[in-house]
Amino acid sequence: MADNKPILIALGIALIALIGASVYYFSSPRVEPVVEATQISIPEPESVAVLPEPEAEPERAPLLVDEIEPLPEAPLAIMEEPEPAEPDFVLPLLNSSDALIRDGLISLSRHEGINRWVSVSQLIRKFVGFTNAVANGEVVKEPLQVLGPIGSFKALKLSNDRYLMGRGSFERYSMFVEIFVSLDSQRVAELYVLILPLLEQAYTELGNDDGSFNAVLFKAVGRLLETPVVEGDIGLVRPVVMYHYTDPTLEALSPAQKQLVRMGPANTRRLQSKMSDIAGQLRKILN
Repeated sequence: MADNKPILIALGIALIALIGASVYYFSSPRVEPVVEATQISIPEPESVAVLPEPEAEPERAPLLVDEIEPLPEAPLAIMEEPEPAEPDFVLPLLNSSDALIRDGLISLSRHEGINRWVSVSQLIRKFVGFTNAVANGEVVKEPLQVLGPIGSFKALKLSNDRYLMGRGSFERYSMFVEIFVSLDSQRVAELYVLILPLLEQAYTELGNDDGSFNAVLFKAVGRLLETPVVEGDIGLVRPVVMYHYTDPTLEALSPAQKQLVRMGPANTRRLQSKMSDIAGQLRKILN
């Protein structure tokens, strides 16, 4: 019913108009026309406009399915599966890190003596303990027992309490120096950065919470690089058991620096050169 509402409204308007016209026609005064007997005029009917019939739409030819050329099929996009991302390297626990450190250190040198260095356990803790001691000017002997020189210290007696350091004692450290200078400096620095979280953990275990282990390492290296290279004879005294340097400048050195002097000038120079090279490579990576 709602759909026919506009039609009803139109019919209503037309009906009102028709009623209005009828009222107007019948209520107006009528005037009779004078008709002559001899002449009657018949009005011609008004021409009625004839609307042309709508032309029939031409019949459309039936659409044949066979006549339609199929659209070229778009090639299916081949979705290549992304290559799995390589997992980040995961460090082992500190207590289980010896295998990693051994493999890493052995790969840094072609010297067969490197196997002796890595034969101990708790490598990271011992390295951190030794480095921390050197930074403080001390020497921790226990971590260095396996790296200790072969043979005993020799001194040439001059008088009852005067001695000269025997140059033959320098050769006791030659193996240690040969292994150390054979290390690949750049790869040593890269290994250090890789295991730095473990080094930090071992450093914290010592009760240190005053900064990064990097500062401790560079401080230790700095101390050893400041050690003088003594080319001439080194005088000693032996008041009780231990030898002391007769030169007050040498005697004022830290225990770690005194140990480096005992290695002799050639070994000291080679060690300092290698330490400087490794420290330089490490600074490049850390900076």
